[in-house]
Amino acid sequence: MIDVTNVGAFNDALRELARFKSLVGGGFKGRFIQIFLALKFYQNQLPSMYSGQFVSSEVLQTLLDDLFAKSSRQPNQCVLMLFEGTFLARTGLKGPGNTSSQNTWRNNFNIQKGIGCYAEPALLSSQVFLDEPRVDCQHIRLIAHGSIRGATCELCPSGVYRSEQHRKWLRIDPGQNGYATVDSSNVRNFAPYVVQSGMRLPAIPAILALYFDADPGLVVGSRQSVTVADFMSDFNLSLTEFSAYFDDDPANQFNAAILKAIPGLTYARAAPASVTRPRVRVPTSRAPRPLPTLSGTQVTPPAINSGWGAQQFAIAALEAEQWIVYDVSRQQMGYDLLAKKGRRTLYVEVKSSLSLCTPSLTSREWSQAVHHAGEYVLAILEHFNEHGANTIYWINDPANTCGATASTSVSYSISRSVWQRNSYDLSSL
Repeated sequence: MIDVTNVGAFNDALRELARFKSLVGGGFKGRFIQIFLALKFYQNQLPSMYSGQFVSSEVLQTLLDDLFAKSSRQPNQCVLMLFEGTFLARTGLKGPGNTSSQNTWRNNFNIQKGIGCYAEPALLSSQVFLDEPRVDCQHIRLIAHGSIRGATCELCPSGVYRSEQHRKWLRIDPGQNGYATVDSSNVRNFAPYVVQSGMRLPAIPAILALYFDADPGLVVGSRQSVTVADFMSDFNLSLTEFSAYFDDDPANQFNAAILKAIPGLTYARAAPASVTRPRVRVPTSRAPRPLPTLSGTQVTPPAINSGWGAQQFAIAALEAEQWIVYDVSRQQMGYDLLAKKGRRTLYVEVKSSLSLCTPSLTSREWSQAVHHAGEYVLAILEHFNEHGANTIYWINDPANTCGATASTSVSYSISRSVWQRNSYDLSSL
């Protein structure tokens, strides 16, 4: 188990990650690696390019800030740059000595100097297209042969390429509603940036840097000790992906430096990729199951309160007061709605009940309520009627104005790579 509460180990990890960057040399893409880690961590919350849904730039930036922010530091100097050992302000805030608001991630989302692409999902599913330099794209409009600088994309309403052309990790909505992810399990699409000069990321410094003092509302902030298997599960990494991107060999010079600095640190390595899984004996009394299918079973909406209808009432009420509202309920951010009006931001969690309401907040929601204080709002709807009039009760700063009783529950996580291998059509069960 790797103790991730030790500040000395954290500082050692930052030193080794900075040394790793220096050894890889020029062109090291540390910020893109952090975006990759976030795409993996939030893999099950971010919309796929096949879903027809998109996440706004504001929400995506907040998710990135949340993952890399250190909870004990002030918001204007808390977002860790893993490979520099520096801390930046959260998006929209001014860091110490800065005259403008922080904009860490947004430029890396779009075509000018980022990983966004306007192409349709069919193209973004093609490995040939993903590997193709943007200067050769069928949609590019060049102003100088062989040069991306000043070029435009025929699918893009605005925006001009600078001198950079990057991999395609996000699909940009042509309607300007935000971004969706391409296949985040496609190693070939991410490895050119994550594994540069053939050097995989040192696993032990990376784990220490990511988990130390992390947001307690996220799984990375809820652990005091971490195994390599925990890390793989938390970041949705299959064994193949982990082995492609990370090196957990104790002899790796960066891992070895940590082990030398912290003599009591021990861990079990990830199982080698060549391990053969035990065969499952199929009972002779029933026919073998057909091959797995990911088609799933379509069902009609349940006739119960799902929470979605109440969120729509809250959105309508906020928009009537001229708030710009983003529905972020799928992203498990600790609130359902992100509302903006001028320089003000509200983080709104909607709770509803078909009878009297005694709202229960998850650890993530409570952590956000504590962190955002007066900007966090509970919207409570009792006796909720999806087809009639409702009253919304707005509770500002619930972490400080409302007493709460803590309770503990245990959950079990099953990675996508595991359930995907065991998915069957309903008729075959």
